[in-house]
Parts: sequence; structure tokens; C-alpha cells
Amino acid sequence: MSVAVLFLISCSQEKELAQRFVDRSQGVKVALFVPDMLIKNNLRDDTIPSEMDTLSNEEKIAYLERQIKVIDKIDDAKFIDILYFSMEKELRAYGLDVEYWNTDSLPADSTRWIIDIPKIEVTELVDYQRVAARFYDETVYVTVPVDVVNVATWFDLGDSNTTETAYAEQNYSNDFDGYFDVDANGRLFAKIFADSIDMDGFYRFATMLGKLYAGYCFDYLMNNYIDFNIAPETIDTVNRFRYNPYERYFYKTENDRLVPLK
Repeated sequence: MSVAVLFLISCSQEKELAQRFVDRSQGVKVALFVPDMLIKNNLRDDTIPSEMDTLSNEEKIAYLERQIKVIDKIDDAKFIDILYFSMEKELRAYGLDVEYWNTDSLPADSTRWIIDIPKIEVTELVDYQRVAARFYDETVYVTVPVDVVNVATWFDLGDSNTTETAYAEQNYSNDFDGYFDVDANGRLFAKIFADSIDMDGFYRFATMLGKLYAGYCFDYLMNNYIDFNIAPETIDTVNRFRYNPYERYFYKTENDRLVPLK
């Protein structure tokens, strides 16, 4: 019983501190920095189909190049601009004021935060996902190649309590659906329907990332404020608070957040 009471008291204190952080952060100045360019990696492992073995080397190379969906077509400046302005807009939804200042002359404190993104790494690859389904009384499997563009981002964050580096990564990938059936000769086959990823979708993904990153950074600093103001033995390092500025409520998550890099 005493453990349960302690847990409830700790949760109440955490939420009270989270609300205090939200209230105190209204009007805080934020210096937001982004990199000039992206780090890009092509890790696709596409192969030439057997029926294309008779083609020339030039034709085979052209085929492999056509399989690349995003990584060789990204306009770095466009992606970074979309990310920046989406992030800036979302930070304002949290009641923050995004503006530039020289961080060498004005260090971070309770009224001035620093959100610096020193590196964004974009990697395109093919992820082979195994899908299982029950067909009559048998479990059948099919391997589906999925186009994936992974965006990994590093954050240097600073306020009065925090000078830390954190990390996040998200995937832009195509969705697929399908079913198993039997042809006229009694052979089982899988019919797979897959969307295709493209540049328009990738730039929309940049907009989503900007919104997500703004929330991640706010929540990271909020959780550090909570940790700084409660007893060390009551800190929950697994389930961390997130805040929704539109509905104005708090909730906890284990994975949907920035990961600290020590």
C-alpha cells in the first residue's frame, strides 16, 4: 500500500512540475539552428532480375538507378527549409518565440533556449519484411521488399537545467497490402499491392518531422525540468511526459521521444 501511495504522490508531483514548466515557458526565446546540408547514404541492395541478364551493362545500371526513389533527388536546401519553418511554426504553438541571437554572447537560461540541429543523416534502403497469413489450416509466408528512407537527427539542447545532446530517427516508407490465393493450377500465390514513395511525399514527411521535432525538444526540456526538481529515487527514466499544446494535456510514452546521448 505504501508503495502505491508513493507512486501516486510521485505522479502528481511530476504532473504539477510539468504544468509549471509549461506555464513558465510561455514567451521564452528560442534560438533554432539547422545544418546547411544533409548527410546522404544509399544503402539499397537492388539486384538485376534473371530475365534481364541479357541486357548490356549500361541498361543494367540504368535499371538499378531507376530503383532509387529519393536519395539522389533530394534538394538539401528545400528539405531543410521545410523542416525549419514547420518546426518554427510548431514551437510557436507551444507559446515559444523563435528568434536568432549569437549563442556565444547570450548563453541559454530559463528565458532563452537553444535548439541546435548539427546533423541530419538521410539513408535510403530496402527493408525485406516477412508477412504471415493463415490460408485454410496452413500458415504461409511471403517476403515483401519495402522502400525505406530513414532520417536520423541529432539535437544539442540548452536551457537553465540542460546542456545535452539527443537523437531521433524516423522512417518514410511505402505501405503495402495483399492477400493469398490459388490459381487455376492449384498453386498458391501472394498478390501484393504497394504504394510508391516519391519526392512530394518525402517533402511532406519533412513537414511532419518539423512538427514532431518541435514537440520532442519541448518535452525533453520539460522532463529534464521535472527530474531536476524531484527526488532522484522517484525519477521515471522509462516513461516520459509528453505535452499536447492544442488539447493542453499530458501523457506518458516510452518510445515516442528524443533519446539522450551520453
